[in-house]
Amino acid sequence: MRSSRLFRRVIAGLCAAAMLCGGMAASAAAPALPAAPAAVEATNAAPSDAELKTAFSKFTVTYDEEAGGWDFSSPQEQASMDKKSCGLYPYMFLQDDSIAFNMILTYVGSKKLDIKTVNVSADDELYTFTCDEEYGGGYDQDLGCWFDLELFQLSDEEVSLLSEWLNAKSVTAVFVGRDGTTQSYALTKENRTAIQEMVTAYNLMLSSTVEQCEPILSSLAK
Repeated sequence: MRSSRLFRRVIAGLCAAAMLCGGMAASAAAPALPAAPAAVEATNAAPSDAELKTAFSKFTVTYDEEAGGWDFSSPQEQASMDKKSCGLYPYMFLQDDSIAFNMILTYVGSKKLDIKTVNVSADDELYTFTCDEEYGGGYDQDLGCWFDLELFQLSDEEVSLLSEWLNAKSVTAVFVGRDGTTQSYALTKENRTAIQEMVTAYNLMLSSTVEQCEPILSSLAK
């Protein structure tokens, strides 16, 4: 009988996803994993299958044949793009017993903006995301607007800090371009919900096993 494998958190240095843009639609694929760190011991009671299915059902779940892993994205992200709105949306990638929790910071606007930094203020706290120099955006002909996006993989500590965003009265992100152009975005109710739902699913998976999750993911995959 195969032994159960606990999910482990992917080390922070792993680039969990390479963004592939077709217009503004973004999908992700993961490269091969580096040497695995020691498995993390579960400290909470294992969730039921029903709890996991409820949590997973809130996302668009797909299996990436080439990368050999599961993509988790929020349908709120695409809805936000369709409205020509900026967003700070979570994305997860599961490969074997590894979980990578990421944030996709997306600018959408009438002017080109090559993101240099994204400054997120949650009440009195400030979080700064410094982007790489490669421009991953463009002009979307169908929507008639410019976009750019950056993906950041979050450590466990950074995931826990998201609770400060969720509990804050107001959260505002300022996208700063390399030419000094700025665009402000106030976190919407839908965006907050997407973050909360992804954090909940992430924590449930850390208390479950690969064998428990895989059949549920397969039943939900699109």
